[in-house]
Amino acid sequence: MTTALPDLPEGYYLDNFRRLLDTVVDRYDDLLSPDDRDFVKRFRALNQAPARLLVRLYTRKGPFFRRDKLNYPEIPDLDAALTDLAQSGLVDLSPELTAGELARLLTLAELRRLDWLPDRKAAKAVLLEMLDEWPDVQPASDWQVDIPILLPRHWLTLRRLQLMYFGNEYQSLTDFVLSDLGLFQYEPYSLDRRQRRFNTALEIDQQLALNDLKAEYYQAQENGDRDTLLQLAGDLLRDDWCESIRDRLDRLRNRVGFRLEQWGELDTALALFQTNDQPPARERRCRIDYKAGRYQIAWDTLQQLRDRPRDATEIRFGQRFMPRLARKLSQPVDPDPVHAPIEHRACWPRGNGSVEQLACEHLPDSVWLENLLPLGVFGLIHWDLVFREVPGAFHHPFQQGPADLHDPDFLNRRGTSPQRLYRELTARDARDRIRRHWSAKFGRFNPFVHWAALDETLVLRCFDTVPWEHWVAIFHHLWLDLRRHRAGFPDLFQFRPGQDAGYRFIEIKGPGDRLQDNQRDWLAVFSEAGIPAEVWYVDYA
Repeated sequence: MTTALPDLPEGYYLDNFRRLLDTVVDRYDDLLSPDDRDFVKRFRALNQAPARLLVRLYTRKGPFFRRDKLNYPEIPDLDAALTDLAQSGLVDLSPELTAGELARLLTLAELRRLDWLPDRKAAKAVLLEMLDEWPDVQPASDWQVDIPILLPRHWLTLRRLQLMYFGNEYQSLTDFVLSDLGLFQYEPYSLDRRQRRFNTALEIDQQLALNDLKAEYYQAQENGDRDTLLQLAGDLLRDDWCESIRDRLDRLRNRVGFRLEQWGELDTALALFQTNDQPPARERRCRIDYKAGRYQIAWDTLQQLRDRPRDATEIRFGQRFMPRLARKLSQPVDPDPVHAPIEHRACWPRGNGSVEQLACEHLPDSVWLENLLPLGVFGLIHWDLVFREVPGAFHHPFQQGPADLHDPDFLNRRGTSPQRLYRELTARDARDRIRRHWSAKFGRFNPFVHWAALDETLVLRCFDTVPWEHWVAIFHHLWLDLRRHRAGFPDLFQFRPGQDAGYRFIEIKGPGDRLQDNQRDWLAVFSEAGIPAEVWYVDYA
């Protein structure tokens, strides 16, 4: 039975925008630009109808709009509202626009009535491509179009305000609505100036600039535009970037560097990879130096990588690349331990469902939980740690988890480490946390807990079946790289009462399927920790 959603009050979107505005002013008053302050002053002076209309426009795809396409029952006199907005300097009722911008507002039939159209028989996509080359900018009337066009102003200010509120540009006022409807529930945490994402105006400006560079990167990559990528590299190699955006900056540097490496621009790619140690920077440096015959430099980088790997991809690269590089330098290499998983082959009649569902039918007392089981247990046990309030972790009320969740120093910032965590935590305490958090937190967002796919009784049964030291080994591997290790866990959990271990994890592979690297990583962890795990290769009878 579907639960009916509550009705939102009329003008809810204006209330939400005011909440956003008030929060930003309260938290970032010292960082607001003159344009920001001017917008806030003008907006707060508006009457209800024009304020509602402006927010409606801001939440639609713009920036230009046709007057005849606007219709909001809660704003009966749109023309009066538009007049107020124009007098307040918040909307331009006769904006200048290019031919391409205008064409996107018109239907194909409307376009073909224009005398200046280069080809009336062309498809609209072809026409847009032609018109985008025209540089002229003028009002719609000068383009011989008598349809009223309007342009809300202060788009950049809106972008800045939303960035200050959310700390990113992928969330929006929609998050308010989803919360108001009760569709999403978030963990409560305090929000004040100490928790804000940015502490200087320069950080805000640079984050916006970095987001623009990221958009340019994706466009250049799609178009195969080498010159633009080289220009981007120059911007990214500047040394005046703020430390607070370093993590995001390094991720983009590595993306651009990898693409330039593929395109043969090795010197520029290497310069980008030398700015940071975020994976895969050290791996790419090794490969470029190896290709250039700089074997000793590559060897030194590889030793650093193997001594202190940042994630599983670096461990795997070190294992695979070390023998090749050692041969070039006549260096002895101790072989890494080989973890060969226990394998079985089965031939079963093909069913109607997936191969995992078929395996559950043939392997008694098995459940198909895959990554949901370890992540759910991990999230429930470590709930308080994940949502512990440290400066900068939570800066708006719609976060599924802390902003620094995937940072290498996540635990260190919270005054602990994996070793310390599990010296102090017992199996009984962990089980109590699962039960307590299931009861108190059910339905709230947690980056590890997928409520709809889990059952408390089943989770507790799995937890009780697996020895605590096995859970600790699993948690250690998760902490090594929370971003990448959340995937690759075996498909099935099978209860085996009366057997030595009492359970086993089973990875199921259908015809033609093979183990992925992250699955091999988990199987290696299981082998070292004595956790029972097997791989079953299934063919159909």
